[in-house]
Amino acid sequence: MSFIRRILRGGIVSAALMLLPVGALAETVSLTMQQAVTLALQHDSVSQQLAAEKQSVLAQATAAGQLPDPKLSAGIVNLPTNSFAVGRDSMTMQIIGLSQEFPAGHTRSLAEKRGQQLADAQQAKIVERRREVAQQVREAWLQLYYTMHAIVLVQQSEASFQQLADIAKVRYENGSGTQQEWLRTRLELATLKERELDLQNEMRTARAVLARWVGDDNTARPLSDTLPALPAPSSYDAILNALPSHPLAETDNAQIAAAQTGVDIAKQAYKPIWGVDLSYGRRPGGDATGPFTNMLSAMVSVSLPLFTGQRQDKTVDAAQAQASASIDARDNQLRELKRDLDENWARWQQLRELQSLYDQTVLPDSSADVSAGFDAYRNGGGDFFELVRTQVGELDARMRRLKIETDLDSVKAALIYLAGEKS
Repeated sequence: MSFIRRILRGGIVSAALMLLPVGALAETVSLTMQQAVTLALQHDSVSQQLAAEKQSVLAQATAAGQLPDPKLSAGIVNLPTNSFAVGRDSMTMQIIGLSQEFPAGHTRSLAEKRGQQLADAQQAKIVERRREVAQQVREAWLQLYYTMHAIVLVQQSEASFQQLADIAKVRYENGSGTQQEWLRTRLELATLKERELDLQNEMRTARAVLARWVGDDNTARPLSDTLPALPAPSSYDAILNALPSHPLAETDNAQIAAAQTGVDIAKQAYKPIWGVDLSYGRRPGGDATGPFTNMLSAMVSVSLPLFTGQRQDKTVDAAQAQASASIDARDNQLRELKRDLDENWARWQQLRELQSLYDQTVLPDSSADVSAGFDAYRNGGGDFFELVRTQVGELDARMRRLKIETDLDSVKAALIYLAGEKS
């Protein structure tokens, strides 16, 4: 059984219900860390926003791959201005035509491909957002857990100091102790009360942070009595090798691919744009030989990209610079991820050593020191002020041990963010 469960069982329920609205006390089902993460992911509006943006990008990609709309034209040509009569002059025609433009080269297919790549970037952002939400919710849950259990530790210390104060008062009244000893215990009790009030304020803050993710109703539920069994991190090398597949890096990879496709699109501008025009002309009226003959026209147009220095060349240069910038952004992102890994891995190693030190030496020795000093003082011997110092030291040691335990899970959450959840 872990240290926290050994020293705090029996006091957690009261601390969990402290500072809650009256209506919240009716909720007795505890809120586990995993439940908090699940609730946050279900209601995260940013994830929903990113999903909608992905659908928008996909729709735009499909549209970009289509031909431009054909153009319909209609009118009258060669209308005589002396009479404005439609059927009198053989050159007058009522025309209806249809034209279609064909973008240069493979512009359409490349534009659709680029849209798909941008959608891949959006999908990677969704995955990264889910990792970020899980990490932040775990951090918030752990902070609330720490403050709740820290309050219990302070309350237990208050009870010990109250017992010491009662003994000091009796000794002072019967002449075997001093007034200073009694006053010192009262001062220590006031200090502990101040510490408890500070922790209660931290609890309110931590509860507000968690409520941002899971809502006030769920935050009003008491937390589970034990820390979750977060998986131990993989080896350093395994996490390091996973960093290139991190969603942030995958986002950059997709944007690099899109930028490189943008270069290919820009190069299509060196190729001509083709157009086809088909029209039918009706000539009303006629002459002595009979009705005027109707006319059919077909034309092909082509652009001439002859002067490319200030337009096509610059467009390609801009696209290549954007692709280069995307690669630099990806490389910088990988360096940032490695820095986070190095920091958290060093912190993980340090906390494990501290946990072992406190479990094997600090806590057993401080507890034995307090017990021996308290028994001696209660029996009329021992140094009072040394006893006070050791009791305060024991509280500090327990608080520090609690912080080590929650910090270990916090570092685990950070490493899970980097390595990804194990299926």
